[in-house]
This record gives sequence, C-alpha cells and structure tokens, in this order.
Amino acid sequence: MTLSFIFLVILLILSGCFSASETAFTSLSASQIHTISKKRGRRGRLVKRLTGDPDNLLTTILLGNNLVNIAASAVATGITIELFGSGAVGIMTGVLTLIILIFSELSPKRIAIARNEMVSLLSAWPIYILSQVLKPLNFSIRAFSSLITRFFIPEGTRKISFEALIHMMHAAEAEGIVENYESQMVRSIFRLNDVSVQAIMTHRTEVFSLDNKMTLSEAAPEISRSGFSRIPVYEGEPENIVGIILSNDVTAALLQKKDSLMLKEIMHDPIFISATRKLHELFNRLKHEKLNISIILDEYGGLAGIITREDIIEEVLGELYDENEEPSAERVQKIDKNSWRVAGDMTLHQFIDTFEIKMPETEYAETIAGFIVEKLDRIPVDGDEIKLGKLLLRIEKTEKNRIVSIILEDSSPETN
Repeated sequence: MTLSFIFLVILLILSGCFSASETAFTSLSASQIHTISKKRGRRGRLVKRLTGDPDNLLTTILLGNNLVNIAASAVATGITIELFGSGAVGIMTGVLTLIILIFSELSPKRIAIARNEMVSLLSAWPIYILSQVLKPLNFSIRAFSSLITRFFIPEGTRKISFEALIHMMHAAEAEGIVENYESQMVRSIFRLNDVSVQAIMTHRTEVFSLDNKMTLSEAAPEISRSGFSRIPVYEGEPENIVGIILSNDVTAALLQKKDSLMLKEIMHDPIFISATRKLHELFNRLKHEKLNISIILDEYGGLAGIITREDIIEEVLGELYDENEEPSAERVQKIDKNSWRVAGDMTLHQFIDTFEIKMPETEYAETIAGFIVEKLDRIPVDGDEIKLGKLLLRIEKTEKNRIVSIILEDSSPETN
C-alpha cells in the first residue's frame, strides 16, 4: 500500500512536470529561443531543436502527460477499492481530478509562465529522450492527426496572419509591454507594403516649382520665400518636370557671382516613379539615390505629385518639422467624448488603425477623403455625410473640390 501511495505521488509530480514543460516551451518567444541557444550550451541548442519541431514536441509531452494521468487514475482506483471498496471510486475520481487540476496543471503552468527559460532548459533532455523512446508511437499519432486536420485546415493556410500580428500588438500595448506610440510605429511599418505613394504624396496642385529658364537672381527670392531645399523645375508648363534644383547649389553659385546662370544649368536629373508603386519600394530606391525627392507620374505619364524620403518617414514616426515649417494641426483632433476632427488626407490604413474599425472594401481609395468621394460618387460639398455602422462621417470643409477635414461621430452606447 505504501509503495502504491509513493507511486501515485511520483505520477502526479510527473504530470506536473509535463504540464510545466508544455507551457514553458510554447511560451518561449523567438528572441528567447535565440538567446538560449547562443548562451546556454548544449541544453540551449537542444531547446532550439525541440521548438523547431513543435508537432513532435507537443505530441511527446501530451502523450507522456496522458500516460501518467491514466496511470495515476488506475493506481488511485486500486488504492480506493482496497481501502474503501468499489463504492468510493466515484468520490476518488472527483478528488483526484481536483488534485491534478491544482497540483499538476494550474500551479505548474503558472510557474512555467514566470520561469519558462529555466523550465525549458531543465526539461529539454528528458523530453528529448522520451521523444526518441516514443518515436514510433509519436509518428503514428501525428500521421492520424494530420489526416484528420487536413479536412479542416486548407493546405497552405498561414500559421500567422497580418491581422494576428496586429492583434498581438494590441495585446502587448494593453499589457503595458509596449507604449502606444511604439505600437503605432510598428503597425505603420507593416503598412508600408500596402500603401501606395499616391496616398501620401503632395498633389500636383500644391507642388511649388520653377521655370528652368529662370536665372539664379530671379529664382533666389522665390526659393528663399518657399523655404524648400529641393525644388522641381519645369519646362514649358508646370506639369512637365525636367529636373530638381537644390537650394545649396543655388547659394553656392550666387556666392561665385554666377547670378545669370539659368536653373537648367545647375539642375539634377529627377527620379520618376509610378503613382501605383508601394512606399517600401520607393523608400528602398531613395536610400540609394543622392536626391531624396521623387516625381510621381500618373498612368498617362503626367505629373501626379511629389514625395520625399521625409514624407515616408513621417508615415511611420508622425509629422516632422524643420525650421522653415509651421506645425500643422494633428491629423486627428478630439472634439469631445464622441467626436473627432480628421484630416481628409489621412490614409485609410492610419484611419483604421487609429479608430480600430472595419471598413467596407474599396477599389481605388487610398485616403479617408477618397473613400468618402467613392461612396458619394460625386463631387463632395460641405455637410455631406456617410454612415459606417455606428459611425457618422460628415465633411466639415472642402477646398477646390478636395476634402480638407471630416467630423467623425460615434454613436456607440459605450461611448455615451
């Protein structure tokens, strides 16, 4: 009888070890696994090897855990029958379930979450040896499991989606692991692959440019007033951009008394890029170019706008200002508890991330203003409204048929 009790205790301890191991291995982050494999010698490398084959790892742990739990139940049943008779087996089952839940499941798993590196290192060799012993059985179980799951999980389904990554960022932010601004930056970086250059470019109607036939003495005052350091140069008409001049080059030429030089004599060849290209493609190109400004062309080869490296960086970090710029209003301004003022040129991705809402599919729109125009299907005017579930979008201000600002009102019960 004493040996049976000892054997039961050992089985319960083993059950706790399996539970702790499962939690420890599955809670290890990629950075933790990398650090362990580099700094903890053979055991660290073994941890990396085991986590590299999660199917085999989990099958081994779950198989071992179930075997010891079944064995513990059998031993406990034998002890109960011998001491109290078969009538007490039901009571024993309830008591054993409670003991396993507390001492072999919950407590070990909580410890493993707090000390996942230590637990995974301690259990690495026992789990590895057990996986080799149970290899034939493991293979059979995994084969049957794969056959069953194949009917429910389509082949090629990604293990993790972009939406899951965003959800993890929200969770990390809620737990205080990352700050709000850090979460916003990470999400913005992910979005660079999805946002086209036309979503954040300076539109051609707002582009400051100069005639390439102007002399330096004629252009200098206008360059000074503009405050820009890189200025597009056109030939014939403003939409025919043929070069870029740098204010530093103009200053250097003026200091050398070359006032009569024309802009076309000191201009640089422009970088042209299609309006449909994505931000990450343009950013990678600008990293290898001397100029950090690009001319955006529409589908007909005409001028669509301009974009600078700074514009792309601002998409991640937020607005940046130099000495010649006046800080503009924030893209989102809270008016009261249930309403906000939103800039019309705010990209749809930023809008969705900021307000954490789902948007209907859109074919062409890149900004919230473009989305509203697409839904209205006409030229917008002040006061136009569209509804998105509990949200009301009302155009506050338009300028030259372009939406400048929008009022967003949320009528959700939880915000009232």
